[in-house]
This record gives sequence, structure tokens and C-alpha cells, in this order.
Amino acid sequence: MLRKLFFIVMTATLLLFVSAGILAALDAQPAAAVKANLENVRSYAAAAHPAGVNYAVDAGELYEGRPGEWRKLELPTGVIASVVAIDSSRPGVVYVGAANELALYRVRSQAGGKHEWLRVPLQQEGIGGITSLALDKGNRLIYVGADTGEIFRLRDVGSSIIAAGRTQLNEPIVQLAVDSVNAGLLFARTPSRLYQGEETGLRWREVENLGSVPTALLVVNRYPATVYVGTLDRGLLTSHDGVHWVMANDGLRLIPGARLAVDAIAADPASLDVLYVATSYLFGHTAVHQTPIGVSMSTDGGATWQPLAAVAEAPVAELLPVTGQSRAVYALTMISRQPLALGSAPVIAEAPAVAETPASGPAWPAVFAWIVAGLVGLALLYGLGANLFIETRRGAAPFSLHRPSVIHR
Repeated sequence: MLRKLFFIVMTATLLLFVSAGILAALDAQPAAAVKANLENVRSYAAAAHPAGVNYAVDAGELYEGRPGEWRKLELPTGVIASVVAIDSSRPGVVYVGAANELALYRVRSQAGGKHEWLRVPLQQEGIGGITSLALDKGNRLIYVGADTGEIFRLRDVGSSIIAAGRTQLNEPIVQLAVDSVNAGLLFARTPSRLYQGEETGLRWREVENLGSVPTALLVVNRYPATVYVGTLDRGLLTSHDGVHWVMANDGLRLIPGARLAVDAIAADPASLDVLYVATSYLFGHTAVHQTPIGVSMSTDGGATWQPLAAVAEAPVAELLPVTGQSRAVYALTMISRQPLALGSAPVIAEAPAVAETPASGPAWPAVFAWIVAGLVGLALLYGLGANLFIETRRGAAPFSLHRPSVIHR
């Protein structure tokens, strides 16, 4: 009876740990692709702190890391990413806009390297893609711009994201920017116009007193919060309310009679007085020629500018600051979306090596389960052998879990 109970218990234990090992192995995170450099950046979200994690959309894929070490995050099946934004007030919360559908995705990092995805459809049958994201972290509001000209207003309540408004403009949304200190600085840029949101984005009005076409947009959460708008031929304009604008071209080489275009502007997330701006000269009227000047830096919130680096190959399309490192910024140009190191930013090899490394370390639960299963299996084999030996010595048939049949004559 005791031997029979032993075999039943050991068999059940073996099956339990084999099943646990299989489940743990299936639950293990797949290997993540790591590469040194990004090659086709379409969106970039810099970390709020120097030790934080940056995010980038590279050729429709989502990556996290820092210059020299980027790890790919697996998107939900069929999703092509277009833009990414970080909620610095909630570590591990990232928003991703889709290029191939009108949908927003929220991803939250969990223990063990796992990621929890939430899909938020913006229109059930809409055709289009997401072009820009802006986060009002203080009010948990998300503004989503689309190539259909729509601006969606969403509220993140934690367990879900709910729709809270929609506005239709006449042109695709190129860029959105908002403050997080309740200063009322909410703006949307289209290819030819600038709009300001009122009542936290429930209404929008066109900004008509810029005197030029907007070409770049930035909102900085200083006190007071400031909006920066680059223009096609007036250089850089700033405002604290979106109504009264002043020029901020000291050091940007604005020559009387010249058309100074601002191609891109960015701020260091860890030092909001450190700004970077890329400028060009425009020549001609019927056939306009653009000559890039380069990238300048300001350490006083744009009051004055100093040249940082020349970019001769093509005008700059976007600037990617290195958080907490003054004079360190990467540039994307009109002809290449591979980050170009400027100032003191580290230069990364142009031919990045791609490696496969585990995303979350060894699958210790699976390893432990298989070790225990192996030991139990050995014990079971030993018990079977001992039972066979004992029964053979007695001259009886080996032990069986099944009662032998009785034959009646």
C-alpha cells in the first residue's frame, strides 16, 4: 500500500512540475533586438532625467534605450508606429500613435520586463494615421493629431482612456504642443497655420498675428510657461499667452532683408533653459532656395543664442537633445533620418551591429521547475527499479498500479 501511494504521489509531482516548466517557458520574454544606432527615426521622446530611458520610433518599430544601445519593444500584431510620447509623471507609461490606423496605444512596463498594452480606437472605420501626440500631465489629458486634420482629446483615468472631445481642422496636423502647469498653452501646427486650443482643447482658434507661416513649435514648462514658434521668414517668436508675440533672434544672424527660417527647435528636458534651434536662409521668390545655417544653442531660455554646429549637407528636420548634457544634440536632416551627432554628443558607428540579447534575463521559474521535475523523475525511476528488484526476489510479478485480472474456470 505504501509503495502504491509513493508511485501515485511521485507521478503527480512529476506531472505538476513538467506542466509548470512548460508554462514558465511559454511565459518567458523573447529575445530583444539591440542595436547601436537608429537609422530611420520618425519620432523621439527624450527622458526627463539623464538616467532615464529614451524612446524612439525607427522605421515603424518602437525602441527604448539611449545612444549606442537601443532595444526593440514588440508592438501589438499589425501595428506600425508613427509617434511616441513619455508621461514623465508616471514612470514606465508610454503612448504610441499608429501610422496605419486611427488608434492610440498605451504601454506600461511591468516587473520582469513585461509590457501591458492598451489599444484606444479613435474612429471605428476611420482611414488615416497619427501624426503627433502632446501630454498635459497635470490634467491627465492626451492630445492626438492625425493626418486627417482631426485633433482627439482623451483623458487617461488609469484603468482606461476615455474620449473627451474631437475637433476637425482643414489641414493635416503636423505638430501638437501643450504645457502641464495650467498656463493654457495648447497649440496645433498644420502645414500653413497655427491654432491655439481654448478650454483645454474643447475649442480651437487660429493664431493670426504671427506675420509668417509657422515651421516649428515648442512649449516649455518653465515659470512662466513659454511657447516658441519658428517661422518661415521672421525667425523665432515667443509668447507667454499665445496672443502677444516677441522676436527672439539675438544671435541667430537675422539680416535685414533676409528671410530667416527656423527648421526645428527643441529643449533639454532636464534643463529647460537650454534650447537648440536649427535655422536656414531662404532666397528667391518664384523658385525658393534654402541654405542651411546650422544649429544654435541658448542657455537662457532663448534670450540669446550661440552657434553650436554647422550642418551643410541639408536643412535640419528635427533636433534630438541628449538629456542633461549641455551642447549635446542629434539632428535629423531633410535627406537622412539617421541621427547626426552635433556638439558634444557621442558619435555612433554608421553601420550598427545588431545582436540578440535576452530582454529579461534567465527564465528562473522554468529552470527551477525542470530541475525539480528531473529529480522527481529520477526518484520515480529508482522506485520502479527497487520495486522490480523486490518483486523478482519474491518470485512474484512486478508491481503494477492495476489489479491483475482473475480467470475463472
